[in-house]
Amino acid sequence: MNTVRRFLRLPGAVKWSLPEAVVLTAYYRHLILHTPFAKIAPTIGTPRLETPEDDWGKALWDVKKTVEVVGKRMPWSCTCLVRALAAKKMLNRRGFRCTLYMGVATDSAGKMEAHAWLRCGNVYVTGGNGGSKYTVTAIYGDAQ
Repeated sequence: MNTVRRFLRLPGAVKWSLPEAVVLTAYYRHLILHTPFAKIAPTIGTPRLETPEDDWGKALWDVKKTVEVVGKRMPWSCTCLVRALAAKKMLNRRGFRCTLYMGVATDSAGKMEAHAWLRCGNVYVTGGNGGSKYTVTAIYGDAQ
C-alpha cells in the first residue's frame, strides 16, 4: 500500500516517464553486461567534450527524479553507469545536452572503485558530484 501511495504522490511527468526509464535501465544493464565498452563508448558522446553549465529546465528535474525512483526499485542492478546512461538518453530525447563523467578512486582499504555521474547544465543528475572524490578518467559530452 505504501508503494501505491508513493506512486500517486509523484508528479505527473515522472509517472509518465517511468516506463521509459525502466526500459532504458534494462537495456543499458544488458548492454554493459554483454558488450565490450569499446563498442559502447562511441555511442555515449564525444570524448573529452564538456557541455556548458547553463542548460536546464523542469524536464531535467523530472528525469532526475524518475531515474532515481526506478534505480532504487528494479530487480536488476542499476549501477551508477546504468543510471547515467539511461538519464543521458532520456535528457537527449528532450533536447538537453549532458556530460557523462567516469572516474576512479581508492577506498580506505586500498581497493579501487569506479563511478559514473551525469551533469546537465549545472545540475548533477545522477551519481552526485563524483568529481570531488574520484579522479576523472573519461568525459563524454554531447556536441551541438
